[in-house]
Order: sequence, then structure tokens, then C-alpha cells
Amino acid sequence: MGQQKNVSRSYIVIALAALTLTLNANAQSKAPTPPATAGGDKVDISDLESKYWAPKDTDFSVVQNRTYSKEKRFMIAPQFGTVINDPYSEGNVYGATANYFWSERMGVQATWMKADMKNNDATNDIGKLSATAGATPDHGKLTGYYGVGFNIVPFYAKMSFWGKRIIYFDMAFTPTIGMTQYDQQIEGGNKGKSAFTYGLDVTQYFFFSRWFAIRADLKNNFYKQEVVKFRNTAPYTKGQKVKDKDIQDTTFLLGAEFYF
Repeated sequence: MGQQKNVSRSYIVIALAALTLTLNANAQSKAPTPPATAGGDKVDISDLESKYWAPKDTDFSVVQNRTYSKEKRFMIAPQFGTVINDPYSEGNVYGATANYFWSERMGVQATWMKADMKNNDATNDIGKLSATAGATPDHGKLTGYYGVGFNIVPFYAKMSFWGKRIIYFDMAFTPTIGMTQYDQQIEGGNKGKSAFTYGLDVTQYFFFSRWFAIRADLKNNFYKQEVVKFRNTAPYTKGQKVKDKDIQDTTFLLGAEFYF
């Protein structure tokens, strides 16, 4: 009887060992096959790295959902500002700009401005000198501008305001053409002139609702100004042309933008 028990126990041990080996084999067969490695211990990711560092991936592009859209909408803004680089004059500029955007990135605009300029302190000081009493440097004063432009909007972003509100804004670049109006300064009576003008506007739009935004414009206009003598000074007489002068007017404007 004792031998039979020992044999039975041996069979049980052998059966349990066989069952254990079977379960281990099944578990190994179900485990995922590890990826191919280079050198036996590192995964080859060189292909992934080359795609990551590629200068451009034509399969992807940035997608930006816009809260306030300009596409197929008209915009109009009354504006107010000043010329910031006139060496002889100071004063205010006011006007209006209208835009139409056929896409978020491109549009057209028309601008009209009126300037109210007067002599600055440096120009007035010249007129106070005894040798030049009442004189003014030979120059022209900006009186107005009108023109058209092509809007390109490469930048759109969001920014936090005091951690309480998100403000959406665009930055636009606008090549322009138009006409600048100016007064030739002549003792006894000025003379109005106009000149073909080309320029580049840099505009920032800050959107607050679906119909309202604030805009800030930095307008750079380039033209030739015909300069004449202010008063009789040999060999010139007043009003006589002295030269054609290259002028750059840089104007800063703020406006309330309404779009519909």
C-alpha cells in the first residue's frame, strides 16, 4: 500500500509540473513580439527622427479655429492720430479706413485722412531769431491723404489680459498707393499741392466681439514734395521752386473698428 501511495504522489507531482509548463508556454505565445532592434538592445528610431527634424511636412498644416471671423465681411473704422516724424510740424490727423476681406488672410482697403498741422517749437524758434524774424524753413505741411491698399494677414494669435480674458488679434501688412496733399509754405499765402504716394501700413486688430474691434495703424508713406522758397532770398523769390525732396510720413492712428 505504501508503494502505491508513493507512485500516486509521483504521478500527481509530474501532472502538476506538466500543467505548469503548459501554462507558461501558452503565456509566452500570447505575449507581443518586441520590435526589431539595432544592436540587440535599442529600437531603431532614425526614420522617426528624420521626419521630426524635416524643414517642412506637407502632410500637416496649422489649423486655427477663429472666434471672430473676418472672412467675407466689411469693416469700417473712424481713426485719430498724429504724424510722428515731421521735423517742422506737429498736429492731429483724423480720417477713416474701410476694408473688405474675402478670406481671413487677404482683403482690400480704402483710406481717407485729413491733417491739421502747425509749426512745432523748433520751427517757431527759428522765426523768433532777430536775423530770421518771422521766417519759416522752406518745407510743405501735410494736409491730407487718400489711397487704397491690399491687406495681407500672416499672423493671428490669442493673448491673456490680466489672466481674466482672452483677447484675439491679427497683424496685417498693407502695401498702398494714393495721393498726398500738402501746402507749400509761402509768406503771404500758402499753395496747395498733391503728389503720388506709395507706402506700407502695419495694422494690429484687437477683437472684442463679433462686430467690434480696436485697430492701431502705423502708416508709412513715401512721396516727392516740391519745396519752394518761403520768402524772397537771393537768388530765389518767394514761391520759386528750390528742389524736389523725398519725404517719408509716418503716421500713428487709433480707430474703433465696426464690421458686419
